[in-house]
Amino acid sequence: MTDWKPIESAPTDGSSVLLWARLTSIPPGSDDFCPMVGFWNKSIHRWKVAPELLNKAEVLNAKFWTELPNSPNG
Repeated sequence: MTDWKPIESAPTDGSSVLLWARLTSIPPGSDDFCPMVGFWNKSIHRWKVAPELLNKAEVLNAKFWTELPNSPNG
């Protein structure tokens, strides 16, 4: 089971973490939060998708975070 922590306690050093978040470009509504890998971008002071494959202006509304799991190769 995943140990989700409040977003306020997430690292802000640019390291990637697993976020419980939604893209802010999606209008609020149904349960549109889902797990995605992201990082805190220090230069713009907000959460971004990692890697930045989406529009550079895309922002995440993150509620919770947890460490990324170990890779299958150990």
